[in-house]
Amino acid sequence: MSRKKPRGVALTALIAVPVAAAALVLSACTPPLPPDVLAAQAEANITCQTGSVDVSAPEIFKGAMDAVGQSLTATCPVEKVTEVSADVPAPVKLVDVLPSPALLADFKTTSCPTGSTLVVPAFNYPVTLAFNEPGLEGIQLTPQAIAGILNGTVKTWDDPIITASNEGLALDGLPALKLIGLNREQGDVQAMTAWLSTTAPDAWKLGTVGSVPVAKAFNSVDALITEITANEGEVAVLPVTTANNNVLGMASLPAGPNLDIWITADDVQLAKVGSAAMTDQTSTLAGGQSTDMLIYGPGLGGVPVEGQFDIAASKIVLSDGQELIGWPVMGVAHLLVCNDKANPLPLSFAQYLVRLAGQGSLEAFGVTPLPEPIRIKTFAPLQVTTAANTGSTE
Repeated sequence: MSRKKPRGVALTALIAVPVAAAALVLSACTPPLPPDVLAAQAEANITCQTGSVDVSAPEIFKGAMDAVGQSLTATCPVEKVTEVSADVPAPVKLVDVLPSPALLADFKTTSCPTGSTLVVPAFNYPVTLAFNEPGLEGIQLTPQAIAGILNGTVKTWDDPIITASNEGLALDGLPALKLIGLNREQGDVQAMTAWLSTTAPDAWKLGTVGSVPVAKAFNSVDALITEITANEGEVAVLPVTTANNNVLGMASLPAGPNLDIWITADDVQLAKVGSAAMTDQTSTLAGGQSTDMLIYGPGLGGVPVEGQFDIAASKIVLSDGQELIGWPVMGVAHLLVCNDKANPLPLSFAQYLVRLAGQGSLEAFGVTPLPEPIRIKTFAPLQVTTAANTGSTE
């Protein structure tokens, strides 16, 4: 695998050109502007709207849309954003699960009966197996080990399939493993089981699913967190930000084409690299509505897809000789937006969220911003313009 490093900036000499000659050159041939220039133009300004818009969010990412809304209101004081729970109909809906045809149909019926539905990725989030077991932070779990925990065949920490990748770590005498989850589809479970389907198909045979049959199910994230933090030995598939916020241990996972590079879950830079491994599933999930929707499946394996990662734009620095391999299990949250000419507020919020300022507020919240090449692609479905405005985002 090639090793990529931050790009330098090449400086060229300026050559004076007579005004008339320059005009002749420009009139004869005006090449199209490169994508990064177009993106900068689109983000230079924002048209502030007046009024309030509700944005629903899943419990697992409670507060994320408030973070974006506060950033937007700081720029546009007359534009107010209110985050509501996932079960409240709203013209903008954040989802952590894959936007299935059934989910899109429900959004159309409940939240967008007179407009068209736009869908774009909102952010990425690293997923891991979190646990309450002091002293095991960073334990190395292979896909086969995680598959065994999720299907119920691995019940103790000292199972040979776990000890094999953790030589020298004392794992005997610990409480038995107890898997817990939610009583509904989870985007983090979808991402983890998609990874297992790819890396350990012999051990994981259920395919990509949003819930695991052997897990004890809870009605809310709060109830799940209360349970796992109170009981040693309990484990759950969770976003890294949720595990971090609740001081839970997290497994290290293998990444790369040969699964031979162990990565810890708390490396923010490598989460950005891993996010670029997500794949475009628009045609599969959107029913051919590619002009209005951009849907991505989870990033798996940690190796960026060609053309989906800009190391300079991501502002990360790799050590000398470090390969461009990131966190191997990245979920993707999406925005469902009701595009109704009678109400410009939902589209305005979505446009702001995918701007650099919006993505920055999400990164401060604790999730992973979109890779720059994919972020730029979101401009087309959201119909971002460069119209005159009343506020600046940059």
